[in-house]
Amino acid sequence: MATTTANIAELYSDVVADLVPYYDNFVLLPNDMLIINSYDLTGGIGNTMKIPVTNAWTTGNSSVGENTAIIGNADQDFNPTSVSLSVNKRGAATLISEESLEDGGFETVRNAVVTRLSRSIAQATDEKGFLVMGTGAETAITDISGINVTNDGHTNAVLAGSTNELGYVFSPEAMAYAVKREPTVKMFEDIDKDQHQMVATVRNGFAQVRAGFIRALASNTLGANAATSLSLNLVSKSVANLRNVNAPTDGSGFYMSVITPGQEQQLSEELNGVGGISSGSIGSVAQDAANQALMDGLITQALGCRFIRSNNTPSGLAAA
Repeated sequence: MATTTANIAELYSDVVADLVPYYDNFVLLPNDMLIINSYDLTGGIGNTMKIPVTNAWTTGNSSVGENTAIIGNADQDFNPTSVSLSVNKRGAATLISEESLEDGGFETVRNAVVTRLSRSIAQATDEKGFLVMGTGAETAITDISGINVTNDGHTNAVLAGSTNELGYVFSPEAMAYAVKREPTVKMFEDIDKDQHQMVATVRNGFAQVRAGFIRALASNTLGANAATSLSLNLVSKSVANLRNVNAPTDGSGFYMSVITPGQEQQLSEELNGVGGISSGSIGSVAQDAANQALMDGLITQALGCRFIRSNNTPSGLAAA
């Protein structure tokens, strides 16, 4: 199939039309189920916004005597603060030669371009979002001590090497997300190289709204036993700690947990009694339910949280 200007224009038009739906399918964090606080800044001025946050409050005085001052015994001063959220640009590009269109076929090239561009900016978005979830910033970290949220996983004294990774259990109200530019595609024709350059960009950002509503789960990627693996007990501990600080759940009463493929395997082994962990460790959970629990990367609603697998949480971390 010989390429023509019309074919290139059609390819560009198709990629532009399909990039956002593909991106929405691949990206994880910009999702109301995971982050309730979501803001659209397109068309606005500036790249930073302030998110108001109210201060913590205590219960009222349950025993106020007659002619006794209520103010001072049960103060509920409203003292709001704010959290800053800045957006940054994510980008991906691919080169399309005339020969690829001539030899590969229009549909093959179109699908490859859409998938590559959308997955790249989606992965870049999630990687930065999960960094912010654990550290409050997009700067990459090299060891577990770089996180600023409480670690309910294994401690530095137990973990060793630089093969550690993080999962999270968190409230849907723990984070905030903002988008300044929806996924956009631009194309440039390089006549000298007889190729077309396609670039996809998106401008978005994340912020920790309530760091106390996020619990980290550190484990060893190569963990072969309970000493370094993620366990149901550690997940349950995080859920209990979130409930203890009244962290809001989703509409069905569940928190969210994002775990790595390695952590998913470790939980699966525990559920199935593999690797020396007895099936009794899962209590009254039936074995067939345990097998169903880890299908399709979305673990069923056990332990008070919904589980989702992701490759984009911090990994390759040293223990200290």
